[in-house]
Amino acid sequence: MRRQLLSTVYGTLLVGSALLSGCASVSRTAYPPIQADTSPEALARGESLFRGACEGCHRGPDSQRVTGAPMKDAPGWLGSLHTANLTAHPTAGIGSAKDEELARVIRYGVSRDGRVVPMPGSPMGDKDLAAVLGFLRSQHPLVEADATVAPRTKFSFLGGLAWGLVSKVPDHPASGIPVPAKGPTLEYGRYMAHVLDCGGCHTDSLDPEDAHGPKGFSGGREFLGADGHPIRSSNLTFDATGLQGWSFEDFTRAVRDGLAPGAIVRYPMPRYRGADDVDLKAVYEYLRSLPPRRHEVPGARPRTAPEALAPSAPVTPASVSTRAVEPGTPVRTSAAAQLATLVLAQAEPRKDVDPAALFARLGCTLCHAPGARYHERIVQAAGKSEQDLAKWIRNPEQFVPGTTMPTYASLVDEPTALALARWIKSGGPAARK
Repeated sequence: MRRQLLSTVYGTLLVGSALLSGCASVSRTAYPPIQADTSPEALARGESLFRGACEGCHRGPDSQRVTGAPMKDAPGWLGSLHTANLTAHPTAGIGSAKDEELARVIRYGVSRDGRVVPMPGSPMGDKDLAAVLGFLRSQHPLVEADATVAPRTKFSFLGGLAWGLVSKVPDHPASGIPVPAKGPTLEYGRYMAHVLDCGGCHTDSLDPEDAHGPKGFSGGREFLGADGHPIRSSNLTFDATGLQGWSFEDFTRAVRDGLAPGAIVRYPMPRYRGADDVDLKAVYEYLRSLPPRRHEVPGARPRTAPEALAPSAPVTPASVSTRAVEPGTPVRTSAAAQLATLVLAQAEPRKDVDPAALFARLGCTLCHAPGARYHERIVQAAGKSEQDLAKWIRNPEQFVPGTTMPTYASLVDEPTALALARWIKSGGPAARK
């Protein structure tokens, strides 16, 4: 019996070692012959794509540059995961990397030293890939050289086993991937949804391929929220358990500003502030074209009002993805009215505003309470003037374009923002008993 047990343990260790070795083995994946495009148009496009698909993982909570960051939103059992420094520094960053080496990392998830890394290989087309490379080669403050050394990822034993089972190099050609014509079409929407990896986060699986399967985009994947507690992604299909009843305005406000109907969009969901209306309209119509998948994800987001749960207008099937989609007549969810229930009346300056209660109602405690991911930021913010802090509260994206903090200008007027600012300067969440 003892010999059988030892044999089982030994066999398990051998399998685990083989899988872990596979994670670190050199891959002979081709280098895409893509060169950086630094034209003004490409730099603008590259920044938009980079902020949407890359910045959220590669910029830490206390950094103004993409110096790499611990992936604290990943389940702890996977191990210690850390993203790379993408600044122009020649050794700590990617300053000495060739364009084709960076293109391989983005397209296949294969690092410069040949490892298959825990990032999804992107289906990004050649032109867009060249634009992202151009942005990485720019002098933008986000990618300025920084000598911060990013720690290497270290899987736990179980994490290595899981990663070894699901990791694989995507079957993308080295070159020749087109970028669909930009427009409110299902073809362009499908492309953008997968380039931004919406399915990867909103599918309950570690395998990127499952985003294309029967449970794709239906939510449920577990992350760690900014407060360190588990959080699951929401259902993005237009089922009653998902986005049914959401208008385009609701969707745009949630994706860009972090304000969903009746809720605040929580970390680690990024803000796609660089996406324009055409990008978002295309993604919205693509999500509406997916089969509604019933998947109630507990705690993913509050339910919308019952009267808002009527089905949206029919949409063009995905089989005609090259055709522009008509706007349709989705049911409004009265996002502004629902959001108003989250905050105190803001019509006029009020003497009875409770800043601590408002801070909690706006969802700020999830990120800024003691022990939360961004607590130190609010401690540091107390050094700003009341006026500057109030401006930051209402429109943080004007100060940090890629910030994940919601835009509260439509919910918090200037006098109320000043009341919050005074409370923060007096100690704020750290002073709460």
